[in-house]
Amino acid sequence: MDVRFPQTGDSQRSTIKLAQFRDLGELESGVYWPQLQPYFIKPYFRRLTYRLTGRGLLAKHEYILSTRGASGLGDLDVAYIKDRFSTVMSISDTGLPDYCLTSVSRGGLAYLGPASSLAGECSTAIGLIYRGLPGTNLSATDNHERLAIWVPAHSIEQLLVALLGEPRKEDVAFDPLIDWESARGQGIRRLIWFLTEELALPHSFAPSDIARRSFTDLLLYTLLRCQPNNYSVRLARPAGSPVPRIIHRAEEFIRSRAEQPIALHEVAEAAGCSVRSLQLGFRRFRDTTPAAAIRRARLEAARHMLAFGESAGTVTEIAYQYGFTNPGRFAGLYKGAFGVAPADDLRRNPLHHPRHR
Repeated sequence: MDVRFPQTGDSQRSTIKLAQFRDLGELESGVYWPQLQPYFIKPYFRRLTYRLTGRGLLAKHEYILSTRGASGLGDLDVAYIKDRFSTVMSISDTGLPDYCLTSVSRGGLAYLGPASSLAGECSTAIGLIYRGLPGTNLSATDNHERLAIWVPAHSIEQLLVALLGEPRKEDVAFDPLIDWESARGQGIRRLIWFLTEELALPHSFAPSDIARRSFTDLLLYTLLRCQPNNYSVRLARPAGSPVPRIIHRAEEFIRSRAEQPIALHEVAEAAGCSVRSLQLGFRRFRDTTPAAAIRRARLEAARHMLAFGESAGTVTEIAYQYGFTNPGRFAGLYKGAFGVAPADDLRRNPLHHPRHR
């Protein structure tokens, strides 16, 4: 099944923006991004860079070196890439907070994850899904075409939490390669085909907010259920007893007061139960204790401030802000929870850099 964008000049397909290049400098400098608006307007997409590595290394050609297309559906950004010669796409700086679902319709594509931790070969029979982490590289062959659907990480995480009925403990990590011939792979690819067909129609469901949300939820649900990931085992378990409302109320109370002192009796009062019932409920339905849940909520709030916040505070100052008075213990708990040191998250946060102020 081929999934392709139309060629320039098809007036009926006005929701799709196309840009074509004969000048190598235009492609490698990224000056084409404004031509794809109103799509791919988020600043972090500028961290995607392209470099020709094949025979087309002359400055300018009479024929088209590359075609870039763009469209979108709600939170989804959809890209089309067609290159005459082999090309390397790299993700630089702090990366992108999105996942990319990729379908190749011509040629081959080699994927290399950060620090060479993951690698694979994609083709018309093998798709790809990966996180936009810095250091990621995609190497395409000559005469290559592919479609890339960028999905915000927060959209996947929200659906995951809803499916699990509990907060996530780590980022979603998909197996990168998708077998389009498998039953599960075919389910994902049918949705990709449907999306591109709709985007190409002059009267699609794209203007309907309800339809966009429904399709996006279906696509993300299918990805989480069909493509192996670090939550697959938990998602496959039969639904157990529903989590009581007292647990949900307790968790909401804890998250809303992550910067304040919290006593167990206050959590129990907000949840509408006794302290004993609260402890038993967290043990049964969350396999943890209320105190551990409070510590986790504070760690997550501190991480959000370090990695995404605009505060100029140091690691120690932010640790104190969320009740961690021992910086060394905070760093240990933080790395144990998220697999990265708090100083590393702060260093990668572009909003803490002077040039962003």
